Amino acid sequence: MLNPKEKFFEGEKREGFFIDSRMKRYWASQIEVLEEIKRICEKYKIKYFAEWGTLLGAVRHKGIIPWDDDIDIGMLRDDWNRFAQIAPQELDAWFEMKNIYNDTEQDNCIMRVINSRHMNFDTEFLERFHMCPFSTGIDIFPIDYIPRDPKKDEELVHLIHTLMVTAATVSEEPPYTADDKEIVEMWEKALGIKIDWNNRLHHEIKKMVDMAMQQCAPEEADEVCSMMRRQNGQDYHVPKEYYDEWIDMPFEYTTIPVPKNFDYILKLKYGEDYMTPKQIRGGHDYPNYKEQELALKVVMEQTFQTQISYEQMQSLIDMKVFGETK
Repeated sequence: MLNPKEKFFEGEKREGFFIDSRMKRYWASQIEVLEEIKRICEKYKIKYFAEWGTLLGAVRHKGIIPWDDDIDIGMLRDDWNRFAQIAPQELDAWFEMKNIYNDTEQDNCIMRVINSRHMNFDTEFLERFHMCPFSTGIDIFPIDYIPRDPKKDEELVHLIHTLMVTAATVSEEPPYTADDKEIVEMWEKALGIKIDWNNRLHHEIKKMVDMAMQQCAPEEADEVCSMMRRQNGQDYHVPKEYYDEWIDMPFEYTTIPVPKNFDYILKLKYGEDYMTPKQIRGGHDYPNYKEQELALKVVMEQTFQTQISYEQMQSLIDMKVFGETK
C-alpha cells in the first residue's frame, strides 16, 4: 500500500479545473489497483503500459488528466493472455480480475481488475483504499497484431465487424428466438468452436469477437492496434517495435511505464498539439462513481420512504466514511 502525503487529498485546481477531495481519494484507490497489477507484472515479467488518456496524462500532467477519473493500461496480446491466466491466483484478497472468459456478465472485451463489485464502508476496506468507499478498477486493453497481408487484414476487420453486428442483433438475455439460435449455430460451425449453450448467447458471441481479434500472430504483422477501438473507427496503426522499449514516468505519487516512442503514439491519437490541454471528457459521466451513489440513493429512499437529494446523499456518504473511522 502506498501512503501519499495528506496534502494530496486536498481539493485543488489543475489547469483551471477543480478536483475535489473525493475524486482525489478515488484516484488514490485506483492507484492501489495499479500497484497490485504492477506487482504481478514485475514478478512474471509481463509488460504493461499507460494507454489512451492515461498515457496522455502521464506525459502531459505527470499524473491523471485533471478532468479524467479513470486509469487505462494496455498489454500486447500475449502478455494480456498471460496476465489473464496468472492474475486470479496471484491477486491479493482485496482484488479481483474479470474478463470475458471468467465472468459471464462481462460482455466487454477489456479485462478489468477491481477492488470490489460494490460500495464498501467496512473500516478495513476504507483504510486500505484511502477512505474511498467506491468500487474502483483499471481497464486493461489488449493490443493486437494487424496482418501484414492487406487481404487478410481486410478479411479480419470484416469478420470482427460482422460478429459485432451479430452480437447487437441477438437477444442479450433468454428466451431466445429461433433466429437467435440459428445464427449462433452458424457461427459455431463457421469458426469451428464449441460454445456454451447454457450461457447467454450474446456473451458467447462476444467471446468469438475476442478470439477473432487475436487471430494474427506477431510474426505475421508489422503493426499493432486496439482491435476493439479499430472496429469502432479509431484505426490507429502503430509499428509493433514501438512497444519494445519503455520509460517509467512519474504518475501522481508513483510511476507508470510508457512506450519509449510515446510522442508518435500521442500525435497519432490526439494530434500534433497533444501537449495543449483541452477539457474533453471520456465516454462516461463525471464523476465515474456517480452511478454508485445514485444506486445507493435509490436503496435508501426505498428503505426510509423519503426523498433524498444528490447533495444530501453525498453528505451521508461522507458522514458514513469519516464518522465510523475517526
